[in-house]
Formats: sequence, C-alpha cells, structure tokens
Amino acid sequence: MQPIDDLSFEEYKEHQFAELSQQRLLESAMALQPSTSYRRNGKGWVPQSYPGFAVISMVSENPGNENLPGILKAIQAHLLEQCPWEDLIYLLPADSFHQTVANTLSEERFMQHILRPGLEPVYPSLVAEAFSRMPERGTKTLTMRLIGLSIFGTAVGLLGIFDDEPAYRCIVDFRSTFYDDPMLAALNVCRTRPFIGHITLAYLGGELTEGQREDLAAAVHAINRHLETAPPRFRLSLTGLRRFHHLSAFFREEDYPRYHF
Repeated sequence: MQPIDDLSFEEYKEHQFAELSQQRLLESAMALQPSTSYRRNGKGWVPQSYPGFAVISMVSENPGNENLPGILKAIQAHLLEQCPWEDLIYLLPADSFHQTVANTLSEERFMQHILRPGLEPVYPSLVAEAFSRMPERGTKTLTMRLIGLSIFGTAVGLLGIFDDEPAYRCIVDFRSTFYDDPMLAALNVCRTRPFIGHITLAYLGGELTEGQREDLAAAVHAINRHLETAPPRFRLSLTGLRRFHHLSAFFREEDYPRYHF
C-alpha cells in the first residue's frame, strides 16, 4: 500500500480553501452518500454501532472554546432552516463536537486487532507510551480558524486552517511520532489519510434528490459567505485518547492518556 503523508502547510491551506469553492461544493453535494452510521425509527435518529478508539480534541474540554458550541449549534440551525429535511439530515449533539488529531482503529480493524484479541484493557497504556515519546510538552494553544462548511463523503462539517505554520507543524509532528511508534504499528495503527482540520456537524441519513443537492450546496455557500466576516476559532491545547461505540459520543476513562501541546 502506498504510504500516506500529511500535506505541507501550503498544500494544506490550498486544499481547505479549494473545498469551499462554489463549484466544488456543488460537486461534493452531487456525490454525497447517505451514512450508515444513523437510522431513523418512529421516534427519531438512532446511532448505529461504529466502535473504536481515536486521539481526539474535544471542543468542550479545551479552554477558550466556551462560546464555540453555541456558535456551531447556530450554524447547524441555519443549515436546517435552509434545508428543512429533518428526516434526511442528522445534526450531531454539541457534546460530540471534536477534532480528530489521529485516527487509530475503528470498526472491523478495531475488532480484529483490539477487541477480539482481548487487548482493549492494555491499549490505553500503549498509547500512553507513544505519548511519552512526543516532544517535550509545553503550554501551547493552537488556534484553528474555521473558514467554512464543506460537504464530504456522508457529512457536512466546518473546515479549519492554522494562521501560522508552527501551529500546523505541531499537529503533523505529533502525528508523525505517533504513527512511527513500533508497538502501535504492530497493531496496524497507521495513517489512513492526511490530517484535515474539521469539526463534523451533520450526517446525511437518507437519499437526496438532485434538486435538494443543489439546494444544499447553495445553502452551504451562503452560510460560508456569512462566516467570512467573522470566522469562529477553535482553540486546541489538549488532546487525548477517546473510546467510541458510535459517532455521537466520545468517552474517556481516568487511565486514558492525554497530551498537552
């Protein structure tokens, strides 16, 4: 398999802004697929099983983000106002808002390498050992500017960029050390995609018509034009291991390792 690397700082910025162009939004809306992670029953949306671990920075656990959940919820409300398809769009709860710093193992790979071999109790300690090899911890707060909504795969989320290269390098250097750890590599923990700064806000839960896809792209573009005047900021100073059983809740136990940038 071809090795996957993180993007250079300039490539990263170019990628993030390119995803927000009006033409790209329309292309992405036309390619959007319903997620298998959520299903509706008679009472509402039901998360479907998607187990795993990831190294995550939660919006709510990082100082300086006190107002951000409310801003993100307002963006969700604006999206649903423009696209009033409650039976097709699942809005994630505010306490799930996060940035994945490093994917580890999920779904079948998690079952194969962690759950079935009975390694879940020791896995946090392996991640803690990887964290211990990171560059010396500091007290940095990395600020990610949330530049606009993007449509990707099965979801809609806010994309982020860093205003300076050292902040971005902090993230990608962390990832390099993490994915180079031999104990984790032996469990098939590897970089499966480049780092993309984003906070997922919604998943598509059903099939859209062509007209609805056009409306979604137009609504996202209009929201982005509004965000240009005062883009929200996501402050990251802390990340850590989190366990999830589905994509709406991410838990940590006391023995789960954390890392301060």
